[in-house]
Amino acid sequence: MKREIDFGFTKETFPAGIHMCHVYNDDAERDMVLEKFVTSGLSANEKVIVLADADTPPEIDEYLRNIGLSVERERNTGQFVIDSFQKVYCPDGKFDAQRMIEKWKGLCAVIEGEGYTAVRTAGEALCHQMHIPGTEQWSDYEAGLDHIVSGYPFSGILCQYDASMYCGNLILDIISAHPFMVVRGQIVKNPFYIRP
Repeated sequence: MKREIDFGFTKETFPAGIHMCHVYNDDAERDMVLEKFVTSGLSANEKVIVLADADTPPEIDEYLRNIGLSVERERNTGQFVIDSFQKVYCPDGKFDAQRMIEKWKGLCAVIEGEGYTAVRTAGEALCHQMHIPGTEQWSDYEAGLDHIVSGYPFSGILCQYDASMYCGNLILDIISAHPFMVVRGQIVKNPFYIRP
């Protein structure tokens, strides 16, 4: 049986291995959802990784404070990792979907040796950075994440998108790539989901 996971939003639990999106309207909404997702993962002895829309150490520290975490404590435990999405997704200035999928697979092998129950990740979306080569592969990457969360020790992946960055058609494309959504502080099954 799959482990049931508390993602911190309500008392409802979900089977391990869900891929969800959160289309947010402002930073306060994003931070509230992220805080619940991160703190419930830390409480469950999971490795928690956040890819943030922040590049410099001071920006990342501010990001942590905004989601209610102690910068010094969280940075020193090893259980929580925060990094710039640009640095992780595009280390050489371009995005490669297959490289990112392989990166997640390799990370899972390391985590199993560290003694955590699972890993959960949250990331700001890259696809609004359309000037970066390779972002046309973004939908392939999102589809690949469905396989990763179901076949590896992930409790869940949360993809966050700033609604102000996208037109309506692109928002529908984004939503349709995720089996679950965070809506008004709750995780719901996505009726618009299209299997890869």
